[in-house]
Amino acid sequence: MFVRRLAATALIATLALSTSACSLSGNVASLQPYSPSDGQQVNLESVKARNFIYLVSDSGRGFLIGSLVNQAAEAKVVKIQYVDPNSQAKTDYFVEVAPGAKLDFGYNGNPAISMPVVEVPGQTALFYFLESDTVNAEMKVPVLDGTLSEYKTLIQLLEQQVAPTTNPEEAEPTN
Repeated sequence: MFVRRLAATALIATLALSTSACSLSGNVASLQPYSPSDGQQVNLESVKARNFIYLVSDSGRGFLIGSLVNQAAEAKVVKIQYVDPNSQAKTDYFVEVAPGAKLDFGYNGNPAISMPVVEVPGQTALFYFLESDTVNAEMKVPVLDGTLSEYKTLIQLLEQQVAPTTNPEEAEPTN
């Protein structure tokens, strides 16, 4: 009788451990770093690109919004390179970020980067972020429109601002 109880207890304990122990060694999703927003993010060498979104208006204008954060003690020039999905042509936007500063595009009183409109809402737009001569990071930025009220208000504000690009040099297509 004692042996049966011991065997039954061992069987129950083994069964309980085998069915519940999966999560002890599994990949817990809530522990993985992620961007808790609609935008995308990447880390370069000294600069972090945060919460980038490509907004498309009904009038046919496109706006790239997001932030660059420079953690270096010197100014950094970041090249944001847009890749046209149809022609594969690349358009470069050069942005200088002051040492230890955060540079916003499209909010906090700063203009967005005006973009050509090729993609439709629901797609992603391909961008490369370069801090040096090599490609540091690729980002697939979500393309959104004014369907959501918070983006509709932002798009209306951006269309009123329509400022030139924030580049030290004019953006020119390169191949």
